[in-house]
Amino acid sequence: MTPNDPGNLSTLAWPLVALLGLLALVLPRLLLNRLQREKQQFRAFFDHATVGMARSTIDRHWVEVNPALCRMLGYSEDFLTHCDWITLTHPDDRELNIQLFNSVLAGERDGFNLEKRFLRPDGSIVFVSLAARAIRLDNGQVDYFTVVIEDITQRQLAERQFANQVSRSLALIELPQQAEGLDEREFMQQALERAESLTGSQFALLHIVAAEDQPIELQICSRKTPETLGNDRSAPWHEVAHSASALRLNNISNEAMPLLHRLISVPVCEDRQVRMIFSVGNSREDYDNYDVETVQLLANETWRIVRRQRADRALRLAMQVVNASPVVCFRWAASNGWPVVFVSENVSQWGYTPEQLQSGQPDFASIVHPDDLVRVGDEVTRHTAAGATGYEQEYRLITADNRVIWVVDRTKVTRDAHGLPVFYDGVLTDITERKEQQLLIADNLARQQQLNKRLEDANNQLLQSEKMASIGQLAAGIAHELNNPIGFVHSNLGTLTGYLNDLMTILDAYADAAAHQGENCPNLRSIEQLREERDFDFVRDDIFKLLAESKDGLGRVRKIVQDLKTFARVGEQEWQEADLHQGLDSTLNIVWNELKYKCQVVKEYDEIPPVFCLISQLNQVFMNLLVNAGHAIEQKGTITIRTRRLDDDKVCIEIADTGKGIPPENLRRIFEPFFTTKPVGQGTGLGLSVSYNIVQRHQGQLSVDSEPGRGTTFRITLPIHPDTSAAQERKQ
Repeated sequence: MTPNDPGNLSTLAWPLVALLGLLALVLPRLLLNRLQREKQQFRAFFDHATVGMARSTIDRHWVEVNPALCRMLGYSEDFLTHCDWITLTHPDDRELNIQLFNSVLAGERDGFNLEKRFLRPDGSIVFVSLAARAIRLDNGQVDYFTVVIEDITQRQLAERQFANQVSRSLALIELPQQAEGLDEREFMQQALERAESLTGSQFALLHIVAAEDQPIELQICSRKTPETLGNDRSAPWHEVAHSASALRLNNISNEAMPLLHRLISVPVCEDRQVRMIFSVGNSREDYDNYDVETVQLLANETWRIVRRQRADRALRLAMQVVNASPVVCFRWAASNGWPVVFVSENVSQWGYTPEQLQSGQPDFASIVHPDDLVRVGDEVTRHTAAGATGYEQEYRLITADNRVIWVVDRTKVTRDAHGLPVFYDGVLTDITERKEQQLLIADNLARQQQLNKRLEDANNQLLQSEKMASIGQLAAGIAHELNNPIGFVHSNLGTLTGYLNDLMTILDAYADAAAHQGENCPNLRSIEQLREERDFDFVRDDIFKLLAESKDGLGRVRKIVQDLKTFARVGEQEWQEADLHQGLDSTLNIVWNELKYKCQVVKEYDEIPPVFCLISQLNQVFMNLLVNAGHAIEQKGTITIRTRRLDDDKVCIEIADTGKGIPPENLRRIFEPFFTTKPVGQGTGLGLSVSYNIVQRHQGQLSVDSEPGRGTTFRITLPIHPDTSAAQERKQ
């Protein structure tokens, strides 16, 4: 048969037809499986994405949202898929969002990116970066939008804080420069308006306190401040004059002052008396601590500049008596070496004469301390180049008799018509005594803080130790008193057992004698009847069981008493090797009444060596942690006690519970003295603080891991052989 033969073609065609039929059956299934896998992969990506993802209809409804978006915005999936998302947008961002959304619907763009704010259920704001892209039908109309949302709240807050800090720093830098060209009233108003601007306020006031027993007087207000606001005698800033502390009020409801909604009012004190009160108010948002700090810094700087300006004016008026004062006045020429053109006569207090200094014998640079000379020169050059009209410096001088003194140099720069410096007019004040006092105060303060910390720790330890010592003495006394009756009751039960055995032997002998007499014993029948009625055989067996159970109960009581004595260890403050497992067991036995009704205790003890320690103090730590674990379990739960060896020289004890856990904001404070989350009257806040100090005294570490709703684990790491000499030194 040839290749062109029809019979040969049919023979070759049927495999091809079969193959095509097979492909027609298999390919759709393969494609369907692939689509399903890709859909599953996309769903997994959608559900596990760390950024918010959603699908929005053209009527501004999300029909699909991922878990990350729900967590970001704080709403449930059901809520987000049944609301118009524009209602969740911050009112100030809605118009722009709608404009961009409508421009996509109109075909002007395929999508848009923007940064906006969403409102959470609790009223807080989340800043997001949102990218929306339109998915269109074949006819070009938008079918739906894909939306990707990233939380940028932290970035926005950081940028805002940085911008605020820069603005505040610039304001503080510019205030002295502005003061040079303005009179005092204009400068105060300028400072008020800077504070007003930096805090977003609608008014600003500056009051002067003439004397402690006199009312405050309105000195100046910003141009936006209502005229009737500053002189109101019932205004809250009057409290600041008496308390001498800053005041921050949000959401004020005062019928007497309907114009006042929010307020920051800060005092400026001098010589322990309030001299000026700086107030701003009616910001659109609540004031925070940063706003208070900003107002306080501006107020302090304003008062400092005002005081300096007043002092400068007074100094110019009193130049005729300057030589009678301790303040030394200089005029230097603005040339190399700072040649002295004028110096007041009272420079003699430093051992020089005006003639010596004016002739350059020595020149002024030579009497500046070598360690300060470069800095002073750099500062003068910098201020001069910046166009400053005045500056202030602190540095050391060397007197003619080689004494080193500290001076504060307030210098005014006199310039020519071209702005070039001609003279530097300086007023030098000896501040050596103040500097020495500052150094002494700083040193005393550091030592006082260290002593206060040690005193606080010692007081907390003493308070808890005294309490535990009292409990220990009571427990030891009770244990001692219980041992006596337990001893003789246990002895009596043993004796009673012997007596009962003897009685039973006698009764058996009587029974045998009666049985041998048989009919000759007239009472045998009545005796047997009485034995049956009284169930003698049962009583005989049960009475010894009762005695055995009584002995077992006494043994358990004796064990509890022994554990109580072991836990108390009254007065035991000697370092010794101790079995931590025994300490844990005795402590657990003592606190068992706190735990047994709702806690299952699981022991996972590993093999650990004896630890050189103060076991009575470690028992106190175990007790605090076990009781806290029991309190954390509200209904039913498990407490797990684990021990293991770490490396060659440490052991680890963990006490874990399945309780309610500790909120993250409280974790960093739980070891602080007197910090407690328990209701008033149910906790002193000393247990964990004292436990932390005890573990530190053992040169160990006490740490905590907690997850709200899941439980808490306290971990104690102790050295097997601590350096007891260091521990004794810390104790002292």
